[in-house]
Amino acid sequence: MIYVGMAIVFLIMIVTGVLSYMQSKGLASFYVAARSGRWYLIAGSLFASGVSGATFLGVMAWFYELGAGTMWIPAGIAWSYFVLCFLIGPKLRRFGQLTISDYLAERFDSPLLRPVFSIIVSVWMVILLGSLYVQGGLLFSQMFGMSYTQSTFITAAFVVIFTVFGGMVIILKTDFIGTFIIIGSLVITMPYLIQASDGWGAVTTSIQLESPNYFTSTGELTALMAFSWFFIWLFGYLGNPGYLTRFYSAVNEREIIKAGIAIAVIYLPALTLFFISAIYARSLFPSIEDPELLWIAYTMEYAPPIVIGMAMAGMFMAVMTSATSWLLAGASSIGRDIYQKIIHRNVSEERMLVVTKLLVLVLAALSVPIGIARPAYIMEMMNLAYLIAGSAGGLVILLSMFYRNMTKEAAWAGIISGAFIAIGASILQNIGIWPASIDPMIPTVITAFLIILIVSRLTKPNHKMLSVYDRMNVRESSASSSSRNSSISVE
Repeated sequence: MIYVGMAIVFLIMIVTGVLSYMQSKGLASFYVAARSGRWYLIAGSLFASGVSGATFLGVMAWFYELGAGTMWIPAGIAWSYFVLCFLIGPKLRRFGQLTISDYLAERFDSPLLRPVFSIIVSVWMVILLGSLYVQGGLLFSQMFGMSYTQSTFITAAFVVIFTVFGGMVIILKTDFIGTFIIIGSLVITMPYLIQASDGWGAVTTSIQLESPNYFTSTGELTALMAFSWFFIWLFGYLGNPGYLTRFYSAVNEREIIKAGIAIAVIYLPALTLFFISAIYARSLFPSIEDPELLWIAYTMEYAPPIVIGMAMAGMFMAVMTSATSWLLAGASSIGRDIYQKIIHRNVSEERMLVVTKLLVLVLAALSVPIGIARPAYIMEMMNLAYLIAGSAGGLVILLSMFYRNMTKEAAWAGIISGAFIAIGASILQNIGIWPASIDPMIPTVITAFLIILIVSRLTKPNHKMLSVYDRMNVRESSASSSSRNSSISVE
């Protein structure tokens, strides 16, 4: 019955994938779904990619250990969704290109930004993919008794197949279906967990006796660490092309605003249910050896077999929806911004599509060793990736949208200083020089922000930089925006 439950979910996803593959025609479909994304597809894709298997495993583990302080992570993500859908997304749709490097290169009249930012993107995408392979590896090894290494390879194979065959079309469609499966996986397991517990009052009282700070606003964290997590995930999402390129695929700006309203309705309530589940599970598994297996442990222990199968398949789809997004974003960026713009300027659309799919295989292969090695807990790996993304990209992208006089030199200074300080501080923290109680995020963002402002004051933007800014900030009708961007050039 476990296999029956899993088969039901996988069959739904395979059918969705095949239908999406049949609709995927050419580079426009592969990169940005031919700009056909409706609000519900974009909202579902943002939600499914944002939840991922990390929420079922990593976030649940931190809820279990650190309490309410972990909610600063979803709070930061919720704010990032607001900024993305209401402030940044519509402007990117007006700009109407294919990659975030396209935007940065034109906004600051600096062609060299394309390959440099593409390389940075690839580095953090490989780290993120490695953390996702860890999630799939843990799931399959627990479910089927395989070795962890075998499970990791199987996860990578599934991700590559789905990404190569459908691109953005299959990602939007499967993410939308995956949203219902993810929420359903959580909801159908909660009643069995609650039934096995002693009741809300008894559970919370016992936890408070053991950990008095568990239900406070920062939980077991310091206030500085809680705020750092908030900003890591806020700026990290703003700097993640896996989310930003969704907006290129929208039919028009209005669909992005609708998606923002939809994601606001479902995201935080869903994460609150995860927290409640972790509270009940902590009373049932007070000394679990690996907290990242908490959700798997209580589902396997208390749910009926068919529910176990559906729930585990749902968690795997959460892994898939994120991994395909990150993989496509990284491969598209390298393919367009390095291969097409530097190596082979006159490449045909057919060859460009083949090259991008080969890059999918390369990035997937590079991230597999990270997944197998499992160098840290899932959330620690993702914190590092989003620290780099937020410091080197998120802040620069956000300021570029609202600071008209930001210059090319300031953009370069922000990206370089953000990446250098974030990576350097993380290394120093690991070897014990940087204090463990101070996360690098806040000092990194403050320093990079000041550097951008100072350099912008010392330099001047040229006419092209200002014209790109003005074009993105003059609201146009959805019809004219859609018409202008309906055809996509790969040159």
